[in-house]
Amino acid sequence: MAQKLKSQDLMELFNEKLDIAIEKFDLNEKIITTVNAKLKEIKNSSLKVEYEPLGTVIQENARMFKEHRSELLNIFEKQISTIKDVVKEKEKYQLHFYGALTVLSFLCTAFLYYGIDQHYQKVDAERKLKFYSSEAYRMNSYLKEKKLSEKYENWVESKKNSK
Repeated sequence: MAQKLKSQDLMELFNEKLDIAIEKFDLNEKIITTVNAKLKEIKNSSLKVEYEPLGTVIQENARMFKEHRSELLNIFEKQISTIKDVVKEKEKYQLHFYGALTVLSFLCTAFLYYGIDQHYQKVDAERKLKFYSSEAYRMNSYLKEKKLSEKYENWVESKKNSK
């Protein structure tokens, strides 16, 4: 069977929990009063700005910035002159490159023209060789048929000797 709680035990437990809650409430109250006191202190305090040292700091910073600005301008001008020199040099190289490219294109065109011309000359020579060889074959056949081969050879010999 389950034990029954006595009212005395229940009251003691309630008192313990109540003491813990009061301690926490006191702690919260202390924190709140401390924060409120600090807020009042912050509200009542004021900042005192001394402008005289600030003016000298501003003048010193302006002087330093002026010196650095002039140094930066000098560096900037040097860089610009260097870039201009590099650009001029690159333009010269670019001019040489395009000039060489133009000369090479003319040479390639000339070689291409020469090659095409040689090809057509070769084709023409082969055509003429074929024509003359067929003519020579027909003439030789004619000479053999008419039995004039020996006369022809004698005639060729006489022509060779007369030169």
